Amino acid sequence: MKQMDALYVAKEVFRTNKSFTLVTQGTGGVWAGKAYFGEEDGYLYVALEQGRNYRNVMENPHVFFVIERGVPDRFVQGQGIAECLGPIDSRPEAHVIFRKALELVLYAKMIPGVMLFRIRPTKLFISDFSRVWQPRMEVEVNDQVMAFFRDHRDKLSPWSLFWKAIRPFAFPATIAPVLIGSLAAPTIDWLKFLLVLLGTMTAHAGLNVISDYMDWRRGADTWRVLGSSRVLVDGLMSPRAHLALGIVLVILAAFIGAWLVTLSGAAVWLLMALGAGIGVFYTLPPIGLKYRALGDIAVFLAFGPLMALGAYYVQTVALDWYPVVLSIPIGLLTVAILHGNNYRDIQEDRSAGYTTLAGILGPRWSAYYYAALLAGAYGLVLWFALAGWITLWSIAVFLTVPLAWRNIKVAFNHARVAFSFLDLLTAQLHLVFSLVLAIAMATGRLSG
Repeated sequence: MKQMDALYVAKEVFRTNKSFTLVTQGTGGVWAGKAYFGEEDGYLYVALEQGRNYRNVMENPHVFFVIERGVPDRFVQGQGIAECLGPIDSRPEAHVIFRKALELVLYAKMIPGVMLFRIRPTKLFISDFSRVWQPRMEVEVNDQVMAFFRDHRDKLSPWSLFWKAIRPFAFPATIAPVLIGSLAAPTIDWLKFLLVLLGTMTAHAGLNVISDYMDWRRGADTWRVLGSSRVLVDGLMSPRAHLALGIVLVILAAFIGAWLVTLSGAAVWLLMALGAGIGVFYTLPPIGLKYRALGDIAVFLAFGPLMALGAYYVQTVALDWYPVVLSIPIGLLTVAILHGNNYRDIQEDRSAGYTTLAGILGPRWSAYYYAALLAGAYGLVLWFALAGWITLWSIAVFLTVPLAWRNIKVAFNHARVAFSFLDLLTAQLHLVFSLVLAIAMATGRLSG
């Protein structure tokens, strides 16, 4: 294996792994431990709590490391010299690791005294048996090798950066009410359905971007916050480009809305205005619904009754309470996603100077509130089915109760709320619950 080929292998190993084994030696002896790391320009950045490895490095900066994925097919061993940069919460280089290992944010928040170290490799031993037999190659890390890593710095493609900025994992919260509202209509015009779906998802994406921008400007989004896209926090996109992206997406959504007006009538403008008002003033001063403990009601209205009514109106050119009522369970689960995020970030939100319902309730009552949101969603579906408002097939949503119970157990274990990503667990439940409900409603239409 030639040295250049070996360096490409090393770069791939650095890129595709987020933890390594760090070996240190001090007067207390040799110690090895797993740690999160990130690579930039050939330097390896690692976060260490003040344990054995930390004490050894402070005494003896010469370290050894192994980077592998549990299968001995492609791996890097190395020697280097470690330098303590300081507390992780005061060093911008920490984002080199945060971009790869979001879990480190929780680790650094929960454990006091986490320090950031920079390792300058002095020698790399590179092995690659994934394609052909290429035994370990020894590479002295000189200035030319470090220049190679600088020239091959990891960069997200424009598409990957866009995808990260719009937070697509939140899209089920948009898709679900659109499906429910459309299925509530007697007939479905598929062009209108696709336009509503595209328009609401584009608007949602744009408002996500603008919300992240406003949180960042207010100082609410810091390295400690997990709920945003983190493209601004981690320095992946300039604030100007980020805001421009949000504005372009909202304008594009408005054009799609204008097309729907020509197909279904002027009331679309009113529904769009209501949705846009909630979305824009969710973070925009002087109202800032999110910062005044009004985020829950705003999200419920926008991602429940309002979207379902809009989807129903586009199909029927009529306003009716039926889709509004049917959307309430979906709205409750969407609020549960938001509450899972706010529950985890109670301390960070208070430090940023704004109020959420989770902050008012505190951890104990936040758990009860979360359980009530989930119970309300299931209870309402059962009521609607028994009342004949929706097909009896809809009680199939109770197949998702194990997921709900898993989440409730996490909610009542306050220490697990942060480490279990309750908001993402709730998003999984929302997706499966909504999909089952939509399939049940579609089955009911087909059967009769």
